[in-house]
Amino acid sequence: MVKRVWNNADFHRWLSASGLSAPQAAAVLGISERTVKRIRTEEVGVKDGIAERAQAWIRSTRVTGGEDALNLDSYAAQADFAAICEAFPLAHITCMSSAIARGWTSANSNGFRQLAQPTRLQKPKKWENFDLEWFETDGLPWGVECRIDADGRPYRIASPERTLIELAVHSLHAGYGDDVSEAFQGAVDLSETPPDMTVVRQRASARSPAALDEIRHHLSDRARADVAELRADNEDD
Repeated sequence: MVKRVWNNADFHRWLSASGLSAPQAAAVLGISERTVKRIRTEEVGVKDGIAERAQAWIRSTRVTGGEDALNLDSYAAQADFAAICEAFPLAHITCMSSAIARGWTSANSNGFRQLAQPTRLQKPKKWENFDLEWFETDGLPWGVECRIDADGRPYRIASPERTLIELAVHSLHAGYGDDVSEAFQGAVDLSETPPDMTVVRQRASARSPAALDEIRHHLSDRARADVAELRADNEDD
């Protein structure tokens, strides 16, 4: 008998790492929800085509690379992101918690975590020693990286582009615009590979006109800071 690429335990590990519900996994893999459930209950094995699509999908989520990835995965291990993602199987780290993990801002992450998960799920205000702030997602979320931290544990975090959008949307209500502006500057100045601002604008526009306006506001702040720095350099010369 030819040995298959994955057994059912491998599929379970993938499903846990992905943060996908059964309907979402079915959509990603191009199979029925019933098939997902039958694999989970070990009624059927994992066909090689399914395993290959699952592996390809999870690789495709990991858009952070190079030095940025090394720093992010190291921070994730220290912050124990894997534990909170395990505690909330369909959630991912987002907003300011993601920006801090990426080194974009000097804001302090002690004592709080910001996460996103589907609307229907309960969202406790505390977990372990952390205050939790929640964002809601509907359908199959875009821009969520399924990564492995420096200790080899899976965790999920908003992509650079999704992080900026969540920051902009949240700043409309939370009143910490200075930290958000710093994060936008850090995303460009401190990243080996800066976020794709075309994607940010497109996704923000799809979210709401207010989200796009807030993105433009923070990007214009970034541009003004560049002009001021250039003028200061010229005066020094």
